[in-house]
Amino acid sequence: MKRILFVDDEIAVLEGLRDRLRKQRREWDMVFALGGAAGIAECEHAAFDVVVTDMRMPGVDGATLLRHVKETHPETIRIVLSGHAEREAVLRALPVAHQFLGKPCDAEALRDVITRACALQTMMTDGALQRIIGRVEKLPSLSTTYVALTDVLARDAPSIDDVVGVVEQDPAMCLKLLQLVNSAFFGLPRRVSAMREAITYLGIDLVKSLVLGAQIFAAAEAMDASGGSLATMQRHSVLVARVARAISPSQGGSDAFMAGMLHDVGRIVLKLADPAAFASVTAAALERAVPSYVVERERLGVTHAEAGAYILGSWGVPLAIVEAVAGHHEPQRVGSCSFDATTAVHVAESLVTESEGDEAPADAPVDRAHIEKLGLLGKLPEWQDAARRTRDEGGG
Repeated sequence: MKRILFVDDEIAVLEGLRDRLRKQRREWDMVFALGGAAGIAECEHAAFDVVVTDMRMPGVDGATLLRHVKETHPETIRIVLSGHAEREAVLRALPVAHQFLGKPCDAEALRDVITRACALQTMMTDGALQRIIGRVEKLPSLSTTYVALTDVLARDAPSIDDVVGVVEQDPAMCLKLLQLVNSAFFGLPRRVSAMREAITYLGIDLVKSLVLGAQIFAAAEAMDASGGSLATMQRHSVLVARVARAISPSQGGSDAFMAGMLHDVGRIVLKLADPAAFASVTAAALERAVPSYVVERERLGVTHAEAGAYILGSWGVPLAIVEAVAGHHEPQRVGSCSFDATTAVHVAESLVTESEGDEAPADAPVDRAHIEKLGLLGKLPEWQDAARRTRDEGGG
């Protein structure tokens, strides 16, 4: 049974949550704490799978509570319930919260978020996955540039100059962005040498995703002097991200784009853990013409999707993106039940891989049963056209 802690400084809010979620009593062991100090006391008494907290509370606020939870129980999913008037408090919680929900929150929406978070957590705590991750001698850490960039973008109306100022503090990142924007993949008529112009062209979503993945790619580059396979992976990821954004509902495009950019970072994690085993798995998948995640699960007990989600989850990346990475081959396994970022990346990955033909590793086709269940099977030809257009335009 999953243990869920709800924290608020208003007894009426807690009683309302208790009443609206009473149907979950057979599945969840729910604890309701009045105020941040009481929430910390409950966490010190016993660990929770999920903590859901208000932000503005006297004494110990939500950000302080979640920081304590992150330090003492990093595996716990941390969710904020925030009102529109709590922007300043929410900004303080950005580094320590997995997900934000607005107040008032519909009981069904809250139930769905917690259920999916628990499913993802179960996947992330699998013993085989933790053993694989444990083999990586030096697990990449969260980029300080990404943290600074997140802080800048959380401000009211951040300017392109603010973003440029952060990126220019990281010479290696500047070089990577300039290499990408000047690559044949984008097909620009002239060379771009100014960072401001590069960021303007690439867009903030792409820049943020590249910054986030830079640490993992840097670790992999040390093992792959040729850089060929990494360049191919980066090209593939950019294309998946752009297709995912193109086919997403407008409100989900940003998450889908970032998840598309990061969906294959688990391949690098598995390679770092055991290069020989990873090469063997890749060869076997190509020889048998089966999806690579099938052979990974058979031989390693874990897939690259799960490994990628694990590292992103350990960094506190938003839950929607972690979930999309975890389920980009098997969207139903993570509980995707709408046209969300998970489904968008799944479709984009499948269509892009199909269009790449022999250039791509053997991976799964579109899960037609899942798409049909969502009532979207009729959209598939439209999505295929979008994927072709994006590829023909060089990813733009």
